[in-house]
Amino acid sequence: MLAVIGNINIEMKRILLIIGGFILIGVFILGYKIDSDLNELEEAFQTEHNLKDSSFVLLKSQVSPNKKFQFFEYQFDNGGFGYSRVFWSVIKNDSTIFKLEKGLLPDGYKAIEWIDGNELLIEKWEPYYYKNEEVELKSGDFFNGVKLKQVK
Repeated sequence: MLAVIGNINIEMKRILLIIGGFILIGVFILGYKIDSDLNELEEAFQTEHNLKDSSFVLLKSQVSPNKKFQFFEYQFDNGGFGYSRVFWSVIKNDSTIFKLEKGLLPDGYKAIEWIDGNELLIEKWEPYYYKNEEVELKSGDFFNGVKLKQVK
């Protein structure tokens, strides 16, 4: 009788080991899938800020009074993940420039509109990300060749 019980225990151990192995393999496959999906999501959020990007969504664009600069308010359509945060970029008004990355306003500032004297009116706001990388802009500062005026 003990021999039969001992054999059952060995058989149960083998079955449990096989089931555990399948579960472990499933966990590894699931982990790999999640990692690759997260890499794709990261690439989607780190787009090149290009006017020609297929996920680019223009919210507002305004040319300076002297027609030398332009600012863009935009975000990206990340498909099933929804829309990205809003970005503001100030670049030279040149039909050959499509990249907005060099003119990105620092996190915590947004462009409102152009005012007389070709100054860009900006407003400070509290971002919910990168709070430790704060940049301080104030009225009279120049950003990418444009004089700024901050709303109080």
